[in-house]
Amino acid sequence: MKQPSFRHWLGPFAVLVLAACSSATDERSPLTSTTEDYCQRACVKAHACKDTTDATECSSACRSSLAAQPPLRSDLLAYVATCIENSTCASGSTVKCTSEARAQLAASDIGKKFCTALLAAGTTCDASGASYPESSCLIAAKSYEDEALKVAHACLTESCSTLSACLARAIPDVMLLP
Repeated sequence: MKQPSFRHWLGPFAVLVLAACSSATDERSPLTSTTEDYCQRACVKAHACKDTTDATECSSACRSSLAAQPPLRSDLLAYVATCIENSTCASGSTVKCTSEARAQLAASDIGKKFCTALLAAGTTCDASGASYPESSCLIAAKSYEDEALKVAHACLTESCSTLSACLARAIPDVMLLP
């Protein structure tokens, strides 16, 4: 069963997707952020873009939503928050900022090992490989903390009939929207 996305949990806040951006920070510097910091920064920007958005309520909903998911990488959260802060108030920036952050990040060693193992397991369960694409694995490896990837890696011992469901619980779709 697929878990609801972040957009689902935030309901009306999801329409406050911010504008496209490029981070003004030095991308070679390691950035880290907590879920609380990310939500606070993104929701302050959402309020600045639309004053009817209550930053406190937005931040609370954001933290609750992210707490219900496997932990996201702190460097991903930092890059996205910085990008959002530097964006204008047009639609689409959180998605673009998340994509830009993933392009800048490398998969951890655990993420690389997980993707290699997933592709091997995928060929056993789906010879075409269509059900277990490498690109989806790399998105997960660049989004989730190593602990979540270890849980997903443990799924690879499951039978083909239960593998997809286990993976969907361990590393659901990543959606960051203030």
